[in-house]
Amino acid sequence: MVPTRSVWRRVLLGAALLFVLLLSIVGVRTWQVESRQVSTEPVELSVSAEAPEHLAEALRQRTLTARNPAALDSSAFRALYATFGEAFPRVHRALDTVQVNGLSRLYTWKGTDPSRDPIVLMAHIDVVPVEDSAEWKHPPFSGRAADGYIWGRGALDDKASAVGILEAIETLLERGVTPRRTVHVALGHDEEVGGQRGGKAMAERITDGGVSPALVIDEGGAVTHGVLPGLDDPLAVVGVAGKGFLTLKLTTNGPGGHSSVPPNQTSVDALNEALSRLHDRPLSSRLSGVAGTMFDYLAPEMDLPMRALLANRWLTAPALRWILNRRPPTRAAIRTTAAPTRLTAGVKDNVIPTTARAVVNFRVLPSQSIQSVIDHVRSTVEGLPVQTEVLRSQEPPAVSRVDTPAFRTLQRTVEQVTADSVVVTPYLVPGRTDSDYYAEHSSAVYRFIPYQLGPDDRSRIHGPNERIAVKDYRSVVRFYMQIIQNADTL
Repeated sequence: MVPTRSVWRRVLLGAALLFVLLLSIVGVRTWQVESRQVSTEPVELSVSAEAPEHLAEALRQRTLTARNPAALDSSAFRALYATFGEAFPRVHRALDTVQVNGLSRLYTWKGTDPSRDPIVLMAHIDVVPVEDSAEWKHPPFSGRAADGYIWGRGALDDKASAVGILEAIETLLERGVTPRRTVHVALGHDEEVGGQRGGKAMAERITDGGVSPALVIDEGGAVTHGVLPGLDDPLAVVGVAGKGFLTLKLTTNGPGGHSSVPPNQTSVDALNEALSRLHDRPLSSRLSGVAGTMFDYLAPEMDLPMRALLANRWLTAPALRWILNRRPPTRAAIRTTAAPTRLTAGVKDNVIPTTARAVVNFRVLPSQSIQSVIDHVRSTVEGLPVQTEVLRSQEPPAVSRVDTPAFRTLQRTVEQVTADSVVVTPYLVPGRTDSDYYAEHSSAVYRFIPYQLGPDDRSRIHGPNERIAVKDYRSVVRFYMQIIQNADTL
């Protein structure tokens, strides 16, 4: 039977009503999202005029990392500690100091109330090597001040934190401040190679006996601009978790022989197919967990289109995934990533290699496990002559809470010491830091340094022309001064 005109009218009317209802739901959810920012007034804190030079002197010390402890230049680390002693005499008189495994250092500033859980301020003093100093505008270990910046390897990663913490405490001591909570300052010497002898050993020492730090702050997040469309204000991203990591070696075997008569599939062909499959079939992205919390903080601060998109993820998830997957930084926030980092095959240009190998590094979301990634890889390369071997792995750390006084105190501190209007949000750090060693002991482990990280600055970390703006370094010092004092209100 052919539908009558009245039936079509009712169908169209019903569809129109459903569309209006859907728009109403979207509109209500969009306008009902409430800001999660903290209302506070800026705090004026003066920083010593010598502070930039103290950092510059630290950058001149070649504290290069090495996986083999015997390969470390211990004299460079001792020279760095000597500069700390000269720059911060009050710190070294008032705080207890312990060397941990020779080259890491743990400072303890005893609070007036020993019943309160301590706070931990972390940094690392080892730096990665420089590949080609000719690519640098200023020599990488010159600590040169030029163009409003302090230049040198470690300026961003992570000597600004290490020196900034000590500068902050030196200033507070000069002003007669004594904290109610004990403050631990943990300076690791091997974070760049996993932190086993430095960060991990100090975490075990601090948490011995069941101590649960009230607040742990390490490197990780920063203040960024232009990362998300629809947000004009600077964005301070505070890491509430890091990713796990997995390094897999993929090995393929095939027939060898002379390159003039190649077989149907060589070991290199098989390896290339395996890597292509891994690239084309990534693990699924996740808009829940840390990413979902981040969207909840961001939505009220965005322009109308992006606010509607973030506030209605039940409807807009496909569009949101498409937008976020277009850019590497946002893609890493919602997905376990895979990156081939080493490829080896062959010994001669006219000999077909019988074996080819690739090392692939995965950064694993907190909602996934190392085993789930391994299973994904094996199912993806099924049917190919590929063997997998785990070289290194670490499960994702626990996610710290944001519905706590500790996070709100950190949020308030960021807004107090940042000159411009800033939006603060939790986020997922794409890598790992030594703060991961505290995740099982505290629900308040946060990763943030308040320097400005522009679009061109990310490549400076571990790359050429690493630098920090003098004004940003002063913000780092002010941040640590204020968080120490604000932590007493927890």
